[in-house]
Amino acid sequence: MTLISNPMEKIFSTLFLLLLSFGCQTALNPKDPDRNPGLLTNVDKIFEVWNNSNSPGCALAIIKDGKILYKRGYGMADLEHDIPISSNTVFYVGSVSKQFTAMCLLLLEEEGKLSLDDNIRKYLPQFPEYNKPITIRQLIHHTSGIRDYLLLWYISGKDYLDYMSEDEVYKLICSQKELDFTPGEKHAYSNSGYFLSSLIIRKVSGKSLREYAEENIFKPLGMKNSIFNDSNKNIIKNRAFGYTPLNEGNFGNVFMRFDLVGSGGLYTTIEDLYLWDQNFYHNKLGKGGQTLINKMCTNGKFNDGKEVNYAFGLINGQYKGFRTIQHGGSLGGYQAHILRFPDQTLTIIVLSNLATIDPGSLANNVADIFLD
Repeated sequence: MTLISNPMEKIFSTLFLLLLSFGCQTALNPKDPDRNPGLLTNVDKIFEVWNNSNSPGCALAIIKDGKILYKRGYGMADLEHDIPISSNTVFYVGSVSKQFTAMCLLLLEEEGKLSLDDNIRKYLPQFPEYNKPITIRQLIHHTSGIRDYLLLWYISGKDYLDYMSEDEVYKLICSQKELDFTPGEKHAYSNSGYFLSSLIIRKVSGKSLREYAEENIFKPLGMKNSIFNDSNKNIIKNRAFGYTPLNEGNFGNVFMRFDLVGSGGLYTTIEDLYLWDQNFYHNKLGKGGQTLINKMCTNGKFNDGKEVNYAFGLINGQYKGFRTIQHGGSLGGYQAHILRFPDQTLTIIVLSNLATIDPGSLANNVADIFLD
């Protein structure tokens, strides 16, 4: 041990030890609500405008290192019956559904029942023959050139919140004389690709998308409150209802009879989506292992080999230098977003029943609190 005889050296030594101690406390004090309760106060402030008994709102889950760090409901699931939003509230999640449809296709490929590079006419023989074949893979990555059926429906003068029969929508897609572009040459987001995927899943498996997803995704993962709702007559317990603002402080119902699945159609909760999120780190589906997950998170490719900025119902990207995997969805007054930071094992899920809420921005705001 070195003896310090100089008084000034003692002072500098003491200061050094204090600074070292402070530095160690900082290093050992990550952004953990148990050690810093103010973090959750800051989270609640992001949602406080909706956190009352007179407003629709959001359900939030913050997932870190395999656990739900924080879950909470803000606002009301049902304004008519004064039912607040909770972690068990069921929301329609719009295009967040696409990743589940894509997983079904990957599971069927793993079973050897289809190839993603198959011509879709192998399973949908009535589909038009264009100048170049369209593959299942191109449906998944939005490179098929097939026009979006929701846009076609709207252009025809109809409301896409109304009931659309599966046959009518299929005929509408097939009636198009040409594609928007040669398959594989461009990328254009099209709900038609995932609607057609649901038809292919039924053709190949002999089961509806609702049945196949229940047996091969929801049941194995314990997602007890998730369903691809393919009939608007179904009763869905704990369902939040969709709303839109009318004027200051007042809201109106959004009535949706839409019940097509594939491009959308999933009803679920933040707790079920937590189970889905954890499967990305430790896959239990199909044959197990991470091969399936690695495929799912891989971007597609154009005909020239360049990457498409779209994977299997997922979008790879970055937020403030951090790698992200995410997707959002909206329809009928519902809004949803899952934002995953895989390298930090951090995920933020925001589900909403108000048309004007932007869950993607809210998820980013929550991430700002927990990321350095």
